[in-house]
Amino acid sequence: MASVIIGSSIGATITSKVLQRQNFNKEPNGLETIIEAYAIQTANRDTVVPEKNTLHSAFSSSTKKYSRMVVESVTTEEQDGGITQMLVTFVGLTTASGLPPAIVRLIPTPDAGIFGPPLVIEAEFMTDINESQFIKGNISATAEIKLGNISFGQVNQMPAQINGTLMPSNPREPFTNKQQGLSLNNYFGYCTESYACERRGLFLVARTVYKEFELNFSFQ
Repeated sequence: MASVIIGSSIGATITSKVLQRQNFNKEPNGLETIIEAYAIQTANRDTVVPEKNTLHSAFSSSTKKYSRMVVESVTTEEQDGGITQMLVTFVGLTTASGLPPAIVRLIPTPDAGIFGPPLVIEAEFMTDINESQFIKGNISATAEIKLGNISFGQVNQMPAQINGTLMPSNPREPFTNKQQGLSLNNYFGYCTESYACERRGLFLVARTVYKEFELNFSFQ
């Protein structure tokens, strides 16, 4: 965390807000936060305090504005002399476009492997889609489980890359193996097992877990 002193002119001459300092922080998944400390007149507190999700570019007194950062929280502390210190936390990205690379974790998990080692793959990443789109993306089929003309459901196979980060390869290429009688072996590689997301400003911080998946049918 770095601290940048912007300036100070605290006193009765404050008409709106005076930016005193900025603290920057960046999480491993790429999400950034800025905490800006302001001096405001206590009497003006109710009109100066910003609403949640107010754009940094619309509120901050900093010379550099960020269009993809918004207010996440505000705290105030009353000082002597009719002055209140206001801490405004912004969250988002300081870049004008693009998304940070995904974090990929290989998590040992007993009985998880089929052709590969016993593990699941977790991807943590930022996305600018909304919650409904995120859910739809994780349940939309990339492959269908079928026996003849009968469908037994759908699976969502792991993408080749997320936010420019290459995902691990499947231990084997997905295949369908027809055997004698009504017997069928479907192997789909790594597929979505679970997913979750958290809204942080304009973005979602998402986590998706992938696990090897196969399904066998036998009607003899």
